[in-house]
Amino acid sequence: MSDERAPGRLPRLPLRAAFPPPPGPGRPGDPGVCVPGGVFRAVTAERATVLGGPAAILLQVAHPLVAEGVAVHSDYTAGPAHRLLATLQAALTVTFGDTEQARAAARHVGAQHARVRGTTRTAVPGTPAGTPYRAGDPDLALWVHATLVHTARRVVERYVGRRLDAAERERHWQESKPFARLFAVSPAVLPRTGADFEEYWRTAVARLVVTDAARTVARDILTQRTSPPLPGVAALARSVTADLLPPRVADAYGLERTPGRRASAAALRTLLRTARPVLPRRVALWPHAEVARRRTAAALR
Repeated sequence: MSDERAPGRLPRLPLRAAFPPPPGPGRPGDPGVCVPGGVFRAVTAERATVLGGPAAILLQVAHPLVAEGVAVHSDYTAGPAHRLLATLQAALTVTFGDTEQARAAARHVGAQHARVRGTTRTAVPGTPAGTPYRAGDPDLALWVHATLVHTARRVVERYVGRRLDAAERERHWQESKPFARLFAVSPAVLPRTGADFEEYWRTAVARLVVTDAARTVARDILTQRTSPPLPGVAALARSVTADLLPPRVADAYGLERTPGRRASAAALRTLLRTARPVLPRRVALWPHAEVARRRTAAALR
C-alpha cells in the first residue's frame, strides 16, 4: 500500500505563501490589542521569526493531548506547511491589526478549534488512554501560546542577534498576555511574571512526550516541498529546527545535532546576524508592523 503522506505526495508550497500580506489599514488611531512600540511587537515584527515555525509546531504536538487533537481533527497531512503559514497569518493579524481585525482573526481560529475535542485512543507516559482533551482547554491553549512566545524570542536572539535583557524579557511576557487571552488562555492560568513563565516552561518541557502522531506531523512539515523547487530548504529547516528545540525534544524527533546540522545552522546565524543591521525595514520586518505604525500614528495628526 502506498503512503499517501510520502514527501513526494505532499502538495508543493508556493514561496509567496511565506510572505503573508498585511490586513487592511484598519481604523485610524486604533492601537490594536498589543502594545504599540512594545517588545512583543518588536520581536514578532522580525521576518526571521518564520524560521521558528516548525520548531513551535513540533513543541506543540510534543504535548500528547495536542498531538491527539491534531491527529484526529487536523488536515496537516493535506498541506502541513500551508496550515503553519495560516497560523502565522493569524498571529501577525492579532499582533498588528486594529482591535476588530485582531478579534476577528482570533474568532476564526476559535471557530476552527471548537470541534477539536475527544479522548485519547492510546496510553503514553503520563497520559492514560481515555484522557479527555479539547482545543479550548485553557491549559492546552497556554502551552500553545508558550511555544510561540519562547520560540520567537529564541529565533530573534540566535538568528537576529538581539539579546533581550531581564527587563525586556519581562515586558515581552507581559505584553504577550492580551494576545494569549484572545486565544482562550484564561487569566487564571497565565504565569504572573516573566520568571514564573520561565519556570512554567522548564516544567512543561520536562513533561513532553513525542508520540508517533507527533513524529508524523514533524515528518510532513520538515519534508515540505516548495514551488519553485529550492534544493536544500528541507535540510536547512531540519538544521534550524534542531538548533531551536530543547535537545531532548530534538533527539526524540530524530533531529540530533549532528556536525553537519550544527554547521548549517551556524552558517545561517552568521549570515542573518551580519545582514540584519543593513537590511531595509521593508525587508527585515513583516509589513504588518508598518501598517500598525501608520495606523497608530494617525491619532497624532
